[in-house]
Amino acid sequence: MKSTLAIATIAITCAAGHLVATTVDRPLAQRAPSFALMLPAGPNTGFVWNGRWQGTTVSGHELVLQLQTEGQHVTGRLTVGKQSANIIYGKVVGDGFAFTTGPIDGHGVDASGRHVGDGIELTIEGAKKPLTLTRMK
Repeated sequence: MKSTLAIATIAITCAAGHLVATTVDRPLAQRAPSFALMLPAGPNTGFVWNGRWQGTTVSGHELVLQLQTEGQHVTGRLTVGKQSANIIYGKVVGDGFAFTTGPIDGHGVDASGRHVGDGIELTIEGAKKPLTLTRMK
């Protein structure tokens, strides 16, 4: 009876997404964060991102991100310096968003963002640190 209860508790805990140790001396397994594990956004979450956002890259180029959200879908355009590309895949995920653009300087751009204060903290894959974008008027 106790083993049945223990197995049921582990199964329920795992189904809820919580990690459990299988033995006392075994540490809990670590897992990498994933957008797939984040909670879906609320119905009005995306509206905070709609509009044009501006910042400067580490190399000093002007960056403009134009975003439009509709439900979980994100569209828009990313401009870096004099080059720009449309967002070809974008999604609102939890309290943030992620997107991929067409080629800029020969390469697609993968990025994710989240609302921080009055701005957006944009993390571009391969960049050393996030960029801070402010809303353009």
